[in-house]
Amino acid sequence: MNRSRGEASRGVLWVLGAAQLMILLDTSIVHVALPSIREEFALPSHRLQWTVTAYALAFGGFLLLDGRLGDLFGRRRMLTAGMALFAAASALGGFAPDGAVLIAARAAQGLGAALAAPAVLALLAAHYPEGKTRHRALGILGTVSSLGFTLGLILGGVLTSALGWRWVFFVNVPAGAALVFLAPRVLMESGRLQRPLDVPGAVTATAGLALLVYACSSTGAGAETALARGALAFSVLLLLAFLIIEARRASPLVPLAMLRNRTLAGTLAVGGAFGAIMGTSIFLLTLYLQEVLGFDPLRTGFAFLPQECVVLLASPLAGRAVGRFGAKAVLAGGMGFFGVGMLMLSGLSAQGDYWSTAVPGLLLIGLGVSCVIVAGAAAVTATVDPERHGLASGLWNTASHIGTAVGLAALVALARLQADAGLDPVHAAAAVGTAAGGPAGAIPLAGFQAAFLAAAGIAVAGLAAALAGMNTKAAQASRPRRGQPGEAACQAGNDS
Repeated sequence: MNRSRGEASRGVLWVLGAAQLMILLDTSIVHVALPSIREEFALPSHRLQWTVTAYALAFGGFLLLDGRLGDLFGRRRMLTAGMALFAAASALGGFAPDGAVLIAARAAQGLGAALAAPAVLALLAAHYPEGKTRHRALGILGTVSSLGFTLGLILGGVLTSALGWRWVFFVNVPAGAALVFLAPRVLMESGRLQRPLDVPGAVTATAGLALLVYACSSTGAGAETALARGALAFSVLLLLAFLIIEARRASPLVPLAMLRNRTLAGTLAVGGAFGAIMGTSIFLLTLYLQEVLGFDPLRTGFAFLPQECVVLLASPLAGRAVGRFGAKAVLAGGMGFFGVGMLMLSGLSAQGDYWSTAVPGLLLIGLGVSCVIVAGAAAVTATVDPERHGLASGLWNTASHIGTAVGLAALVALARLQADAGLDPVHAAAAVGTAAGGPAGAIPLAGFQAAFLAAAGIAVAGLAAALAGMNTKAAQASRPRRGQPGEAACQAGNDS
């Protein structure tokens, strides 16, 4: 009996890990293929960036709604539907005859990922009881999550070089089909909430978040900048309307009492800081390695391996640390590692080599990733009732994606300001063109240094959120009262 139970447990982790890997891998696998896509479709730079932005827009905008759909209609069902849509959209992207179809396929991939991502964490919490077993599973899932982005960079380079850019999409089709087949056979379905869907809340939240991601992801000048500013203003109005609607609904999409939970609110703040730091560090380091140190795209992907080796080793240890010290301590430690790592990267130089200028910071970032991914997942599942695990997972994922969009836009803008300050008008314009994705000259070294220093400041803010915003008892709610796995933690989190 124990053996069959263990085999079933491993099957659950294999399915959930594979789904998580597919979702995160596609946030980066297309990056290395962009020059080949531009060459085939003759896309200008501002259109080319939408092959990345469309995925982020649909993913970040629909996460909250899709997390709630899993609570209402079954998380296994949402995971299966998400993987089916993801595989179909990947096939469409691989056969795309032009840039418009490719961008539409990327948006559909993002929607499929948004359906599946909240279900992964919620189903893991449902299959593994609170305590050491869940922490061990979260450690493994954290390792998979952390490896996904860098593996995407490496795999994208290999596939593009060997088979052509279309294979970065085709590779998802058999994997997605296998998950659609296996999920109903391996995973048990979650219970469903017998409540109506909050349609007004869903519409305002989804539209508001989608417009916010669009505004933060859009860079340019003239009409494009004006459109982004209009989208930002409208997103604020929609999100304010969402809060008003939720305060008046009997069955809201997001009960506002959840956001008054100190531990959940603090964890979401850390998630936003995590997204801002990771999105910026990968983007800027990719530019630094290629434009300053002269790496090619494939070598750039492999350059992140030291970070991922640390993640591979440290994520299981982070799971054990959560069980021993609590999520609050591990999240705070992760933000500390990020802060020191960003400070080290702010000292990048044009004369130093990869091993002396980049690797020390990458190693510390790897430690930070391990701590935050594992402890954040543990905290959001321990501080709410099991029936709200899907919603809490959606909030956690949404916080990190919104953090990425906002942080990347702000810190790249800061790098541009440094470029403008140190160059004459002609060279400053060239540097801005590069930061926006154009082929002109590179961001000056001062721009990289300023952005990484600002990222260290974001890590300090995340550390403060972990220490001050999280209730210690709830953050250590890895051992809730028997028979009340979510209620005890939720009560402790509200104890302020």
